Parts: sequence; C-alpha cells; structure tokens
Amino acid sequence: MQARISRIGTSLGVIIPRHITKEGGFQKGLPVDITLENDKIMISKVPDVRKGWAEAFAAYAKNGEDALVMPDYLDSEAIDLI
Repeated sequence: MQARISRIGTSLGVIIPRHITKEGGFQKGLPVDITLENDKIMISKVPDVRKGWAEAFAAYAKNGEDALVMPDYLDSEAIDLI
C-alpha cells in the first residue's frame, strides 16, 4: 500500500490506514517509538513496563509477603545521617 506524506503544521505526517491500526493494536494517544532503520521508518508500541504489577502485588499481599523491609519511621541514627 502506498501513501503520501502530508504537511502537519511544521512537521510531516502519514495517515496510517484503519486496518493497520486495528491489526497492530494502535489507538489515539498511545505512545510509540519511531526509529529510522535502513531508510525505513519503523513505528512500534512502547512496552508497558508496569503491565502485571497490580496482579503481582496482590499475590504478594495474599501470600503475606508484603511486609515492610524498612520501618516507616527514622530512628535516631538515621536522623543524624541526614
């Protein structure tokens, strides 16, 4: 499929056809990485680095593994270091 480059303000842009956005899972507002590799513009989704965190922390809490590693207060020795 061919497309034309259009002027968008002071930048240039290409309209991504709907079937490609649906197949690739791209949505309005989704952050993307844009790179240039061997004269090809590559657009890819930014990985969600926190995906699954909520479930993982819920599992920790369920198993009783969510105890504080450090106290939530400062003792006198720590205050002297500040």
